[in-house]
Amino acid sequence: MPLIQAGLVDANRIVVNAASGVSGAGRAANAANMFCEIDGSMRAYGLVNHRHTGEIEALLDAQVLFTPSLAPMSRGILSVATAPATSKAAATDALECLEAAYSGAPFVTVSERSPATKWTLGTNRAHLTARYDARTGSVLAIAALDNLVKGAAGQAIQCANLMFGLDETAGLEMTGVTP
Repeated sequence: MPLIQAGLVDANRIVVNAASGVSGAGRAANAANMFCEIDGSMRAYGLVNHRHTGEIEALLDAQVLFTPSLAPMSRGILSVATAPATSKAAATDALECLEAAYSGAPFVTVSERSPATKWTLGTNRAHLTARYDARTGSVLAIAALDNLVKGAAGQAIQCANLMFGLDETAGLEMTGVTP
């Protein structure tokens, strides 16, 4: 979203490929895909009409081609998004845009390093990076998070903390991991 708001990308041609652990693939997928059946393999699902596409488009006010993949891990999401850069992007660093947008966010780490899902295991953190690719005229943004914390329960607690006037980080600094 910060890259769209800064006018760095064409909001009508965003492509998102997200690899999700089996805990994030939904009940139907989990019932049909036990971890032992997924281990050593990866596959895309929800092609073209995934149930979260509408939510993503509404939030971003953008057009998105969203393709999730089931990855051989129990939890976590690694999302890789690309979009054509606008002429403004060539003069602006995409990474600096994310750093500015999330400078006060207690659970977001923006770094030069490409994030890994393992870094977020059991935390309410999201790790981000972004690049402008002059060769293809594209902007690349990558995010990693633990879908069972930042993607669900942790996000709910963080929002409740804000709604009730509590410290945003209350109850979210600890690590709990199952599975």
